[in-house]
Amino acid sequence: MHFDYPTPLTILTEPTPTPSFPYVNQKVTLTYFASSGWDGDRDRSLNNTIHSSDSDVLTREYYVSDGIQGMAYVVPNFDGKKFTGDLVELDLETAKYSKVRIHGIESDFSDFYSKSPVDADGVDPYVAARSMSGTDQVMVKRLENNDPDLAGFHGGFAALYGKISYGFLVPFFNGAKHHGKIVRINCGTYNNSNTDSWQLGTEFREFNNKGEGETFLQDTDFTAIDVFDLTSVDPELRGFLGGFSKGDYAYFVPFMNGEKYSGKLVRIHIHNFDASTVEVLDLSQKDSRLAGFYGGFSTNIIPGNPMSPPANYAYIVPYKNVIGPIDGANTKFTADGYKDHNIFDSQESYGGDHLTPNEHGMLVRVNLDTFDVAGVDFMDLTQLDEELKGFSGGFQGGSHGYLVPYSKGFGDYSSKVVRFSLLDFSFDTVEVLDLGLLSDELKGFAGGFSYGTYAVFVPYQNGRTDVNFRGRNQFSILTRVDMNNFAVGGIKTMDIAKIFRKNTPDYPDNNLRGFSGGFASGSFMYLVPHFNGMWHGKMVRVDMRDFDTLSDLQMRGESTDVVTGFKGVQEVDLEKFYGGLVGFSGGFVRQRPPPIEEFYRLNQVQFNYATNLDVDTYLSQIAAASGRSEGIDVLPDGGSVREGEAGVRSGEGGEILDGGDASKEEGEAGGGRRRK
Repeated sequence: MHFDYPTPLTILTEPTPTPSFPYVNQKVTLTYFASSGWDGDRDRSLNNTIHSSDSDVLTREYYVSDGIQGMAYVVPNFDGKKFTGDLVELDLETAKYSKVRIHGIESDFSDFYSKSPVDADGVDPYVAARSMSGTDQVMVKRLENNDPDLAGFHGGFAALYGKISYGFLVPFFNGAKHHGKIVRINCGTYNNSNTDSWQLGTEFREFNNKGEGETFLQDTDFTAIDVFDLTSVDPELRGFLGGFSKGDYAYFVPFMNGEKYSGKLVRIHIHNFDASTVEVLDLSQKDSRLAGFYGGFSTNIIPGNPMSPPANYAYIVPYKNVIGPIDGANTKFTADGYKDHNIFDSQESYGGDHLTPNEHGMLVRVNLDTFDVAGVDFMDLTQLDEELKGFSGGFQGGSHGYLVPYSKGFGDYSSKVVRFSLLDFSFDTVEVLDLGLLSDELKGFAGGFSYGTYAVFVPYQNGRTDVNFRGRNQFSILTRVDMNNFAVGGIKTMDIAKIFRKNTPDYPDNNLRGFSGGFASGSFMYLVPHFNGMWHGKMVRVDMRDFDTLSDLQMRGESTDVVTGFKGVQEVDLEKFYGGLVGFSGGFVRQRPPPIEEFYRLNQVQFNYATNLDVDTYLSQIAAASGRSEGIDVLPDGGSVREGEAGVRSGEGGEILDGGDASKEEGEAGGGRRRK
């Protein structure tokens, strides 16, 4: 295959979202090249233009998806009384819910369509709102009605197989035992059409109240779920924290199997969802310390030779394990003899003080192409700094991975964000940003995600009872870091509990704290409700176009009761729709196929160019290898493409991830005990 380089080779960057120049509705042009030998069968249209199979230079455009869009799934965990299986489907297409306006405030992300007659502030649902059923906005599937074991999940993620959209719930602890029952949700099949419709059961109705002219979702009934019990393959495959999808597989990250901290990473085929497709990689075979993880993420990178195919790697985030006096790291034996007991923070669960759980910093990289022990590498981050441990998930941002700081030990919360290069997995590329240098309240986060050029960290608990509302452990400071300015000067915060909301009433809600993960979709960030001193269901939406405005006002000590031009901060209290919708643990947005499905090949290396970073990284490395580096403007870290409904882009196939696999695990203890 002949190779040629355009002159100059230009890789265009994407804008950073600001109120005056929002990161929406912007067409971005990328020039790349192909040679003769183009696979004509894979050639499809770009804006209805067919490119010839022997063209040397091709230009494409993509849209940065904007506005309000998507369907979210909120993962059930614990409702204050029991571990629950109340799966929530939340419609993010809120234009049809914006009929309520009080004093000029349009409350489209609110609970006016809920069943609750009067809320705590004495606000009654309005007559106009009663014309639309609350089930249009919030639908609930009670999984325990199918199987009482289907409760107590921790984290979830979206996956795409062709045009079929799936969601997965990660099995953790259901109140009786750590379990391994994966729930797969069939979120629907996308088909080409000029009408955007949604099939519920056997009836069709308008979904977005308008035709999109691209694809429509032919959805199955919300009851369309499948369950696979991993313990049917191996009884130790249970008790996972978070997961992610990559290619044709769904991955589940090991934490605690009820007997010991686990290192068994599991994958199962997204579509062929049965025992024949289950594969297990025991990370502890590489090193006995490799167990007890909290979420992970995957990406494509180009190793050494830019002409080689991409290697598919996953990064498994360190959380906690145990060291014992008899059998060493992650033993299930104690000096008093092992007893089958729910093992969490309690030392007594291990037979007294002979075994002590502790946070660890063993960051693991797995080659997903081989999925074997030989393809496992790891770094013990505590060798750089003993406080680099106990993370609550991670995510990709540009050419780096980011780890979310949570805990250094029992009741001791962490503020140090770790980032590392995805192109060079070594100590040399590890960087640390201590958020506590800006404020000593910025610690104890529960999950995070990327949005544009920003890394976002979700507030859970920081232990600052001296400053938090009503002396609570949980805090409310949403934290954003500019990935192109990974320093204290790149940190911005928004205390969402002190923001005037675009709701009615509009005054600040001090209970907006204690979240467990989040995700991005369109122009917005969403925070998943967990525990704020009580198990709560207040899901928060933040308009990223207003973030700087509101953050700057708070920084100057000025009121946020202003007109911002966008939708600011709003909340939906899920508990008002159905009782017990509280205490969730992560969430995600349904994936949809990218609008551009065309492929190109370079020396048999195939990419879907609906994504951006992989193309840019690949082309820049090709140019560097050939000495043709002039005129290259490399994509800054965090540049991402919003396609379809989801807000965070993965590195493969144009798939769009939710970023929500990094979700906060709460109450490691059985019986609903909260972790302190």
